[in-house]
Amino acid sequence: MMRMMIGTSLFFTAALCSSLVFGLPTSEHVVHEKRDGIPEHWTKISEASDDTPIDLRFALKQRNLERAQEYMREVSHPESENFGRFWTPQEVISTFAPSEEALSDTVQWLLQMGVASKRIAPSAGRNWVKVKSTVAEAEKLLDTTYSVYQDDEGTILVACESYAIPAGIRQHIDFVSPTIQFDPRMGTITKRNAKREAMRPKFKTVNIDSEPLELDSCSQLTTPACLRAIYGIPEEGEAVEGNSYGIVEFAPQSYNQVDLNGFFSVYTSNVPNDTAPIVNGIDGGYLSDDTGSGTRGESNLDLCYAMALVHPQNVTLYQVGDATFSNPATNNNLLDAIDGSYCTFEGGDNPDWDGIYPHDASVPGAYTGEPMCGTYNATNVISVSYGRNEIDRPPSYTTRECMEYMKLGLMGVTLMFSSGDTGVSGISGRCVKDNGAPTPVGSSYGKFNPLFPASCPWITSVGGSALPVNGSVGDREVVAYQFSPGGGFSNLFPLPDYQAAAIASYYSEHDPGYNSSRYKNSQAVRGFPDVAVASQDFITGIDGGFQAFTGTSAAAPTFGAMITLINGERIKAGKGPVGFLNEVLYAHPEIFNDIIEGHQSGCGTEGFHAVEGWDPASGLGAPSYGILKAVLMSLP
Repeated sequence: MMRMMIGTSLFFTAALCSSLVFGLPTSEHVVHEKRDGIPEHWTKISEASDDTPIDLRFALKQRNLERAQEYMREVSHPESENFGRFWTPQEVISTFAPSEEALSDTVQWLLQMGVASKRIAPSAGRNWVKVKSTVAEAEKLLDTTYSVYQDDEGTILVACESYAIPAGIRQHIDFVSPTIQFDPRMGTITKRNAKREAMRPKFKTVNIDSEPLELDSCSQLTTPACLRAIYGIPEEGEAVEGNSYGIVEFAPQSYNQVDLNGFFSVYTSNVPNDTAPIVNGIDGGYLSDDTGSGTRGESNLDLCYAMALVHPQNVTLYQVGDATFSNPATNNNLLDAIDGSYCTFEGGDNPDWDGIYPHDASVPGAYTGEPMCGTYNATNVISVSYGRNEIDRPPSYTTRECMEYMKLGLMGVTLMFSSGDTGVSGISGRCVKDNGAPTPVGSSYGKFNPLFPASCPWITSVGGSALPVNGSVGDREVVAYQFSPGGGFSNLFPLPDYQAAAIASYYSEHDPGYNSSRYKNSQAVRGFPDVAVASQDFITGIDGGFQAFTGTSAAAPTFGAMITLINGERIKAGKGPVGFLNEVLYAHPEIFNDIIEGHQSGCGTEGFHAVEGWDPASGLGAPSYGILKAVLMSLP
């Protein structure tokens, strides 16, 4: 890392010198990004004052991203001679880092526009250029006008309707911020306390005695024993050196050891009390003492089942963020800490959206250290039960994040994300207006609103299934019906090669009938989820008792546990972890028990129905552990 920083410093110096000698050909500004209208709940209150401070960030385009499918197929397709020959972090850096020309041209242009060199700060990895500026200077640089906007909760920020970049450097720029975005953590003048809007599993309090439930109750309440019986998961795991499984939680969500002990003592026969995850605290790693499902529910659910299914294999908890929630941690903070190649200026985080550290030491529970960058190794499998609406960030930001998951896949990491719990509508039941803005919470109109990162083609998206009402272990599963599992088609990401045949078959045999006024029905975009796993009424220890939680938050850690167990078997056999899964899953549909009953809902519709083959309600279907293991063990 130090070598890279020195190299960047020397290159920046060279760029300054060359700009003074040769200059950069001038060219007219070309519109780079624009928006249509003002999002709901925001009001324009004035023009921005010229002297308002603003920190501009120019995200430089990375190289070779157009070859992502080629690279990923090489290491993850079951017929590839190089299956499992994953990349090193240095190979990732050298392949995708922006070109020297991108940094040089951008810096030279800024200098020629009158920006003093001391206010220009390139990142260590050449991915960003930061400029400490003012509204007046930013308007000149970007040929735009900034205004001041306020939302219904009192947040005040600056934004513009569009911005332009000289044609000569536009090819080097992904996006500039703050510009057109409306996010409570972007370009903010006055902040409010922002709480994470994310998937939260539904729960109900249940009266359960101290004895484990019988398997004939698995259609009403789910336990580890039920999951082993439904999918054929082994009764006992094994601790294998080199194997690892990671669960991600974001503060204030916090597990409680007493609750885990209560669960282990009743619903497992092999996990001793006080068995705890390895806690890798990221940028604070805050663990709250608060009680209740709002704080303990998600984390307890994930860890109860991840640990029960893979024990005695250790589980690592990536606990992200501190006790300051006005700028909560995001997936980018996680990526920084587990992937040194991702870290850029200030740990790689963007102040428009991500948690920026150090925080104010006067705030209790604030993290006052430097942002973590490459601090921890990534586990072989990582399960994340959090997401956001695909439209909640600009396409440039979301695409950039998705491509980082691709890079982790190239390095051999399997990433699981829950597909969502509100069907074809977004979190909180928000759909999408014609102008691209979200509809009000719980609305019954608008376009379908896919969830991200579930819609990213470089992760495995896990949807929700269930035994039929009053069904038995061994019955064919149906689409989860106590809630509406997330699924559909991306509005942003193109159709990956591995999914092309499945999507073509779906449309040719089971076209859902909606037109483009409802969703992007081009047949050329990423569909999700990839698989479906049990997700209803998972008994979970909480506040000294038990509650039953429902949602795809339960499905992702369960499927992640299956892959972790198989990784252990592969490592024992002298092989490596499986890495990115989707190439194998779509090449081997025999792994799955097809789900053909049930549907989703949302935006005033029944969403998508389960049909034969892949569909947006249940993906490829529910996995059979035995066949999944046989296929993955047969690979190099």
